[in-house]
Amino acid sequence: MATFPISATHMHLLPTGKVMFYGEFEEGVKPPQSWDPATGSLSPMPTADYNIFCTGHSWLADGRMLVTGGHVESHVGLPHTSIFNPFTLKWSRGPDMNDNRWYPTNTTLQNGQVVVLSGETHASGSTNPLPQVWQPESGKWRNLITAVRDLPYYPRMFLSPTGKLFFAGPQRASRWLDPEGTGTWYDGPRGEFTAGRSYGSAVMYGSKVLIMGGGSPPTNTVEEIDLADPKPTWRLRAPMKKARRQINATLLPDGKVLVTGGSGGKDFDDNTQPVKVPELYDPETNTWTSLAPAAEYRGYHSTALLLPDGRVINAGGRKRHTVEIFSPPYLKKGGAPRPTIGFVAPAISPGSDFFVQSEDAARITKVTMIALGSVTHAFDQNQRFLNLSFKRTGIGLTVSAPEDNFVAPPGYYMLFVLDSRGVPSVGKMVRVINEVPRERKEITFSDEWKYDDRGINHGSSWLAADFDDSQWKSGAGQLGYGDGDEGTLLKPGAPSVYFRKKITLANTVTSATLEALYDDGIAVWVNGVLVFSRDVGNGMDFNSWATASTTNAYARAPVPLKPSNPFRIGENVITAMVKQVSASSPDLTFALSLDVEQAVSPLLDSVMLTSPMGGEVLEPGTSLPITWSSIGQLPGVNLEYSLNGGNTWTEIASSVPDTGVYFWKIPDTSTYDGLLRVSRVGSPGVSDVSKEPFTIRRSTTVVAIPFQSTWRYLDTGEDPGVQWTQKDFDDSSWRQGAGQLGYGDGDEGTVLQASSPAQTSVYFRKKLLVNGAITDAHLNVLFDDGIAVFINGTQVFSRNMEKGFEHEKYASSSTENELAGGAIPAKVFVQGENTLAVMVKQAGATSPDLSFDLELQLGFVPNP
Repeated sequence: MATFPISATHMHLLPTGKVMFYGEFEEGVKPPQSWDPATGSLSPMPTADYNIFCTGHSWLADGRMLVTGGHVESHVGLPHTSIFNPFTLKWSRGPDMNDNRWYPTNTTLQNGQVVVLSGETHASGSTNPLPQVWQPESGKWRNLITAVRDLPYYPRMFLSPTGKLFFAGPQRASRWLDPEGTGTWYDGPRGEFTAGRSYGSAVMYGSKVLIMGGGSPPTNTVEEIDLADPKPTWRLRAPMKKARRQINATLLPDGKVLVTGGSGGKDFDDNTQPVKVPELYDPETNTWTSLAPAAEYRGYHSTALLLPDGRVINAGGRKRHTVEIFSPPYLKKGGAPRPTIGFVAPAISPGSDFFVQSEDAARITKVTMIALGSVTHAFDQNQRFLNLSFKRTGIGLTVSAPEDNFVAPPGYYMLFVLDSRGVPSVGKMVRVINEVPRERKEITFSDEWKYDDRGINHGSSWLAADFDDSQWKSGAGQLGYGDGDEGTLLKPGAPSVYFRKKITLANTVTSATLEALYDDGIAVWVNGVLVFSRDVGNGMDFNSWATASTTNAYARAPVPLKPSNPFRIGENVITAMVKQVSASSPDLTFALSLDVEQAVSPLLDSVMLTSPMGGEVLEPGTSLPITWSSIGQLPGVNLEYSLNGGNTWTEIASSVPDTGVYFWKIPDTSTYDGLLRVSRVGSPGVSDVSKEPFTIRRSTTVVAIPFQSTWRYLDTGEDPGVQWTQKDFDDSSWRQGAGQLGYGDGDEGTVLQASSPAQTSVYFRKKLLVNGAITDAHLNVLFDDGIAVFINGTQVFSRNMEKGFEHEKYASSSTENELAGGAIPAKVFVQGENTLAVMVKQAGATSPDLSFDLELQLGFVPNP
């Protein structure tokens, strides 16, 4: 067992094979840490420019991590969006979300976009109900305005094989979310366990979701559902040997599930009843096996993560900085050495075969892939397990990649080969590329339809393309009444309701898939040809009733194209009739989705440069990771740079494999107009260029603010209000004095006002003029007892502030003239005037002294 400098409340496996983690509460503004499993070395990483505790997180297709939300105080989040690049170790900010999010969940879609759900906003119970979709291609959010719903925080969400998101818990009632269009929720099956599963966990292997534990008091029950079934249903599986909550569930290379930690007590985080014995679940045999116990209790804020070498790191817990490494049983089997992977293509395309070189090919019995973990609060928002079919071919294996991105969302995975003992190789990093599906969405559940709910019998004339529906009303899906989830509320009473919609197709349709939400019976026509029906055995007449009752039923089916293709080039009319089962039927539902593949030329490949994007200051002689993302099967990329804003270009490298990253040694030159270009080999027109110029120039380190500098200060015990950290705040009435500032120690340069009881907070402000690019920044502070530092209104540093930043709160612990420091984000500085604002807090009413001084060092490149 070892100790980390901060708790590992949020933990991520980077595509580089290293582990990144950051901590709880005040630790969210401290530097995240990087731990190398191969060497055991630990090093600080760059900080984000706000508190990233209680964020959501998942991996993007190009290996960058999307981080959503943040922490102000318990139950109060932030609306921020950040992207961390693990190759450049750089943070970048995106546009804010609609509102704050504290405990949100990120789920990556088949197209590389990410849905963020839930998270508390401004107080306990004030959940953000609006799902939003992050679009990496535009760097913007898309709002699912017709899918507004309150969810528990950190909901257990999974991408299904149909592209729908499945809400598996912690509530008993599961649900489906269609993220297309403006979004549609519909009901899923109810679990067998009758209570909620708060702080239980859930994982996905293949198309199945397994959920276990949680609740208060905790349960040992386990349930499984297959999302690929036409009508998915929860079923109970073998229970764990121990009831537990605050657990972690980790997918292993052999397809088993390791459950670690948790509490058997009914209290929120009851460490008096720790469950230290891990349990291993085998989905094939439906059995649990107890393993060697951990040394320490792992409960609330603990994490567990699969490492490339097959071990599992267990860390964290409330106020726990310890870490343990668990070796699963497959690493303790005797006999032959572990199987190995030699060469494998770094990027694989869904639906294709790829070659894996292995000297152990003859004894390989299993090939698996696991998406990189990103775990917090008893749920990993990114991991999923896939079992791949293969054939032995000489010195290697021909492996079938996952069928599509619905099964394997684009991004980085660990590839494993296993022998007959179940012993895995060390995982090899591979990237599943974003393959554009052949079928494209033409109608979404939330689209608008013409409808007639007036109870008028139109016979069969309403099916015709030239039928006059100008008097019909229009409304967005889902349409209906009686359920409370309607996008458009219809009039009840009629046995049948009519719907019509027109779409235009440019080419011959070669395949099509229809999805429908309906209650009770439904029939769908394309250009007057019946292509789909359910529960309409009594006939299609307006006055006939459906043959069975359903409640928001879902169905998916291919549209038959033989003996005659119902689609035509040009305008097509889609019509639907929804029927009630009887006159007393209390509700009705209709929504329809249509995916169509057309006979067109293959989509062109595309490539997008993701770093550097412009505005950076690059140091000659250093190594810079150039990163990009792509769509399609690129034979490789060419990389070039320009020193004159794109007038001329110089080759960096040609025919680079499409891995998404290349390390460039910055040339020994100087420019303020640098650009980078990435282009497809053989197709220079398929390219992307830095959005803005970057600078190449050597920086110098300057002490921008030395110790003993002069500060404005407020030591009267007054609350300056919420705007005191902002640049435009008027501090002209504050007094001035040189550091160090304080009282009670006898070493002050400026003696501040003391009071009894001791005032809770003293405030300091200072202006700083910047006329160049800041490449890095380092802060040193002397303080007693608590401190928070803001630059231009953004918090960059704090110590002993766990009780909160409100004026009347005291520091969370006492210290005596402590000297602390560290790197702070360079991006918080702006050209021109900057404002540093500092709050220093006493530990209590009887605290006898207070101290403050500050030094700021900047890496600096002057403006041209």
